[in-house]
Amino acid sequence: MASSTFNIFDTLKTKSVLEVFALIPRVFGFMWRSAPLLVAGTSALRIVEAVTPALTLWLMKVVVDRIVASLGSPVDWSYVLMPILVVTALRLGNSLVSQINNIWGHILTERVYSAAHSQLLAKAASLDIAFFEAPQFYDRLTQAKRNVNRIQSVVWGVPSFLQQFLSLSAVFGLLTILHPLAVVLLICATLPRIYYEGFTARRRFDMETEMMRNYRSSDYYGDLPTQREKIKEIRVFGLRQFLVDRFYKFRDTIVRAIIKLNIRFLKLDISINNLPTIAIAMVWAYAVYRTAMGEVSVGTLTMVVAAAHQAVSSLQGLISSGGNLFQNTLFITRFFELLDLDPKSVRGSLEPPRSKSPAKIPSPIRTGLELRNVSFTYPGTTIEILKDVSFSIPVGTKLAIVGENGAGKTTLIKLLVRFYDPTSGSIALDRTDYRDYDLSDIRANVSAVFQDFVRYQISASDNIGVGNVGHLANRDAIVEAAKKAGADEFVTKLPKGYETILGKTFDEGVDLSGGEWQNLAIARAFMSESQILFLDEPTAALDAFGEAALYERFARLTENKTVIFISHRFSTVRMADTIVVLEDGRVIEQGDHETLMKLDGKYRLMFSTQAARYA
Repeated sequence: MASSTFNIFDTLKTKSVLEVFALIPRVFGFMWRSAPLLVAGTSALRIVEAVTPALTLWLMKVVVDRIVASLGSPVDWSYVLMPILVVTALRLGNSLVSQINNIWGHILTERVYSAAHSQLLAKAASLDIAFFEAPQFYDRLTQAKRNVNRIQSVVWGVPSFLQQFLSLSAVFGLLTILHPLAVVLLICATLPRIYYEGFTARRRFDMETEMMRNYRSSDYYGDLPTQREKIKEIRVFGLRQFLVDRFYKFRDTIVRAIIKLNIRFLKLDISINNLPTIAIAMVWAYAVYRTAMGEVSVGTLTMVVAAAHQAVSSLQGLISSGGNLFQNTLFITRFFELLDLDPKSVRGSLEPPRSKSPAKIPSPIRTGLELRNVSFTYPGTTIEILKDVSFSIPVGTKLAIVGENGAGKTTLIKLLVRFYDPTSGSIALDRTDYRDYDLSDIRANVSAVFQDFVRYQISASDNIGVGNVGHLANRDAIVEAAKKAGADEFVTKLPKGYETILGKTFDEGVDLSGGEWQNLAIARAFMSESQILFLDEPTAALDAFGEAALYERFARLTENKTVIFISHRFSTVRMADTIVVLEDGRVIEQGDHETLMKLDGKYRLMFSTQAARYA
């Protein structure tokens, strides 16, 4: 078992500016792999958009100067109006370019969203169960999902930044006609905004990180009244106002934090916004003075007046683009941190095979399973759930695990399925330690039905077929599995038979009873080609007769499989070859039904107590 403990505060330390911007090439690489032609096309169009404003200003200067030069003499209208026609063509072309860019950008957004979420899903599916026991992991996952769309913002941000830079350079070039110091003055007046953009980006990022638990809590309370399986209890106990109040409580905390932060931003923004206005006025005054002295033309004055304002606007836009780029890249670190998450960074994660050439599980299994002094404590807790557990499960055995609630039965199943490794001791299959097998090989050779099985809102056929996704299209195998589980009888009566969509999430969905859903879950287990079958109270929704009939089918249809099951009905348990009795995480009795009844211990007491209910 990995010794390190998952700590979000160790792995989510605030990044420096250089660390953040160093991520940009990776973001571009991700975008390029998602949609290379769209990235190239949109970047090229932004460069076209960048040079248009400065070119327009220059042409307007030409128009004014030509008009002034024509005063008092015949006007050559083609000479005067030609620049206006060019400006009009530029504006029309720029509008078309902008529309094309918007369309391509929308498509690119969808492509990136699909690619990013696919990677998030793949990463989450690859992590051990132990990660899903850590609330900090959900904080990280939620923040990564919330900010996936910022990937495109980063990629848009770089061309936008370059566009602003090119546009600003062109405008500054025009201002040098008046005086180079005009450019220096405007730059100095706008520089404080760099601090503002960096400060606000960092604080927004920090605030979302600090508020993430509030975001998750508000989402939880907000989702409860919208979940079909929760509605009945919410109505019975009159929880509507309680849930609304809790939702509002967490949202109010978030809103108050946002308001407080933005008031702080506003004060800072006002204090730095006056300097550029003063600088523009100084440039205008100097331009008017030089025009009055006859040192520059009226066209140049017109151009300088517009260029000074546009220079400040472009400079602020450049700094704002840089700030947005920094902020978006800062938020995207969460997405890439999740993708880079070390599978061994949480206590309780599974150990990799101890050999470069993992052992292969034999087919058929020859001897069976053996637990050797197994103890287990869940990650993040100190309570020992299993304590020095030892017993064997010979191949082909039907073994039942019984005990009171909290005795450790389900935990034992989790270890045998290898969701976790023992804290101490070992589990062996055919005398080879579980950790010496490749995990995928173990998964291919075991199947399980849990009490909290999933009710997939998909077709009945797919509900069964996912038990062996390689045979989803094999209708004969699916029908055979349904018959073994007793599900074929009711599935064939559905409106579209095996193609009927189940549940109430989608249109035309048909809901099933609890027992029918369980039969489908059990049919999934029959789809598997595994050699070992685990059943963790899979028949809880069936009545005593239904459970007995099902287990009789199990016994008949799994003759060549090893079956380990948990059940609270002793009429079923007595059919097992071997019964293991757990109490407080320890094995206190084991044997077949007759042997345990003769012991006159815990098993006999539980059996007699349950039998008395039916007397």
